[in-house]
Amino acid sequence: MLTIVKWGAEHRPEMLALERICFPTDYWKSEDWDDLLSDGRAVYYALTDGERQAGCVYIYNWQGEDDYVKLMNLAIHPDWRGRGLARRLLHHVAAEMEVLGMRRFCGETRFSNAAMRRVFESCGYRLDRIEEHYFTDPDESACKYVLRL
Repeated sequence: MLTIVKWGAEHRPEMLALERICFPTDYWKSEDWDDLLSDGRAVYYALTDGERQAGCVYIYNWQGEDDYVKLMNLAIHPDWRGRGLARRLLHHVAAEMEVLGMRRFCGETRFSNAAMRRVFESCGYRLDRIEEHYFTDPDESACKYVLRL
């Protein structure tokens, strides 16, 4: 049975391992993870069966400043894809953050990532804009999505 739990810096090796599996050419640098893991506004939700990590969603809560939740990273291990787990994680984040009064969520994906675009749209996110040359490795446009509750 898969459960969603909050993870902290003590799980950094598992976080980095999943990142490299899911994003082999475009993963975050170790220093980026260190910065975010030390920031109290960043929350990492792991989807796990108790032994293995099936997926994650990493968010940044801008409550009190810009009043939105930024989806920093969402990843599903290749062995677990196609089971609706990305949607499960996005719904979990919306429910957790709505309790705190958050009603706006923002995220982006590569233009070529049709699967993630479908996930966003099936969770109620709307395409806000396309930003050219947003990603590197390789250069690609981003589809920027917004959810308003």
